[in-house]
Amino acid sequence: MEKRRNILSAAMALLGAGAISRAAAPTPGGSASPVPSVDRTGIRGDLTRIGLVANDPAAAAANTAALKSLVAPGGNCAGHLWFANSTGKDTYFFDDIIPFHDGIDLDLQGCTLHFKKTGVRGDTNSGFIFAIRDFSIANGSIVVDYQAGGGATSAGNALTFGNRGGDSQYFSPIFDSLLPSPMGNIVVRNLRISSNAKGGGSGILMTGGLNGVIMENIWIDGGGVLDFGIFYEFGWATNEPKRELRQTSHAYNMRFSNINISNLGRERSIAFTLTGAYNCWVDGLYVRSSKTMFGCGAGESAFYRPWKGIDQVGAKRNIALRNIVGIGITGTAIGIGGTSLKSGGYLRVTDNTAMDETDLQDVSIDGFTIDGSDPDSGFGIHSTGEKMDIRNGRITNFFRGIVTTHECTRMVIESVDVFGCKQSGMQIGQQSSIWNPPRQKMGFVRNCFIAGNSSGFPGVFPGIELDLCASFIIEGNRFGYEIAHEGRSETTQGFAVRIGAQSNNVVCRSNHTGGIHADGVAYMNLSTSAAQGNTIQNPSGVSSTQGPWER
Repeated sequence: MEKRRNILSAAMALLGAGAISRAAAPTPGGSASPVPSVDRTGIRGDLTRIGLVANDPAAAAANTAALKSLVAPGGNCAGHLWFANSTGKDTYFFDDIIPFHDGIDLDLQGCTLHFKKTGVRGDTNSGFIFAIRDFSIANGSIVVDYQAGGGATSAGNALTFGNRGGDSQYFSPIFDSLLPSPMGNIVVRNLRISSNAKGGGSGILMTGGLNGVIMENIWIDGGGVLDFGIFYEFGWATNEPKRELRQTSHAYNMRFSNINISNLGRERSIAFTLTGAYNCWVDGLYVRSSKTMFGCGAGESAFYRPWKGIDQVGAKRNIALRNIVGIGITGTAIGIGGTSLKSGGYLRVTDNTAMDETDLQDVSIDGFTIDGSDPDSGFGIHSTGEKMDIRNGRITNFFRGIVTTHECTRMVIESVDVFGCKQSGMQIGQQSSIWNPPRQKMGFVRNCFIAGNSSGFPGVFPGIELDLCASFIIEGNRFGYEIAHEGRSETTQGFAVRIGAQSNNVVCRSNHTGGIHADGVAYMNLSTSAAQGNTIQNPSGVSSTQGPWER
């Protein structure tokens, strides 16, 4: 889905994503009223009853045809279905995409579903198992052996949920405001996915105004080539011919827990992406070997015309991350896209102000460990969001630890350790070009330990650098290694705190500097005139200064 990648790139300055419209097939977006659920204890839910054969690759076409016929969206099958597992490790082979009727609860019972196909154009924006509402899948494995071809984009996905307009041929054009009931009520549990799908494929792809999605105990292995582990992007709520006049739909009330994503493609992969979602909760995300581990943002829609009565109030609200671990990250580990420049997307023809393009996403991160494997390539956390709360984490071996642009104007950073970054531990106020002049920021950095940074340029970079502040508190932090505390001396980090000439009312209070590199000082103010309210109170350890400070 080439356009999808471009959208995400504009939103987060990371990698990116968007959508390609497709002609619609006649299959309806909804389904007939569900029939009563099948007896969970009887044979009626056993899929071998419709002729599915296990452990025979030659049965792939017949298995696919039989299951498609049973669960077709235009049919009336609903209830509990399961795959019999006579050997304890049965594998069922399939060779095409299977769209599902509403109201199906699919239990793999420890079986593996093996999906093998050479791509065709009709696979665009679709997945092997494809549903839009009232669906669950659990307890087994999916293996994707997908060879890209036929001009398909965003294809070869193991699971696809929801739809947007005519993005996929497997459901009628979907505009959320016209649906008889919302998309969503999706549950995925206890599932392992392995995939070799190249060229924009995902383990799990989601689009549109999904509501009520639960995913837990999910393992995704990308075989060293998959671009996206879990990917979501906004939908269309209304269907005006001009896209800039449409209202957009947005996923909300989504919960993800115990998600393990590994071995993605190293050049452009994002393990977990939420673009245009809000009020989502991620708890227990483990990522190994990916370019980026988590990215979120408003995307191309910029929450500009959220669907009235549904997304109008909730849009721009919080994404919450808890208990996050990233290992072997080759780019920026966590990207928070709180801005969206309209110049490159479908909204470029609208009248836009800086306020339309900023303050689009708030994020809370609590409990994390992220380790980079290429200090030249990215940041630990990068945010363009207006409001940010980061707590209880550890960042090691990135180019810089935490970076916020000038669009991030309110923040709390507390109990975060930053070690071994090539330049600054924290850069609060990276240059941006949306507000001119940039807005001043306010915030707190508390109880952090920042040492061993400036490793690529010893003595040049500080633990914390910031500028363009109206008021900022830096308190109770420890800077630099020291023998008495770590059994080692600080050999690279050149300063504890360095503030720019447009910083005002920065209060450095009760910080301890264990060591600094060479001729550096603990506190540097680059202003050449007045102190501007910048104050040092109750320092301990090394307390040397440069520039005007109040004490």
